[in-house]
Amino acid sequence: GQSSGQSWIGTERMRRAIDGDYAPRAHMTLLAKDTRMAVQAGHDAGFDGPLGAAARDAFAAACAGGLADLDDAALLQWLMQDR
Repeated sequence: GQSSGQSWIGTERMRRAIDGDYAPRAHMTLLAKDTRMAVQAGHDAGFDGPLGAAARDAFAAACAGGLADLDDAALLQWLMQDR
């Protein structure tokens, strides 16, 4: 939280994710939609970077895996599952 890369959203979400606080504030579906739209906008502008697509796919898979109604902090729970 004190580094040059510190951000409120990163600190806030990570704290809740580590605490297991998945009460919906920003639903997983919202981040799934936002990342899908951002990747599409990049594609439309001629940019196809791998990180946006990876985030889009992770949020979509977490939603499909039953976490859609939880906070986006629950993505950590999905990432830690054995698949």
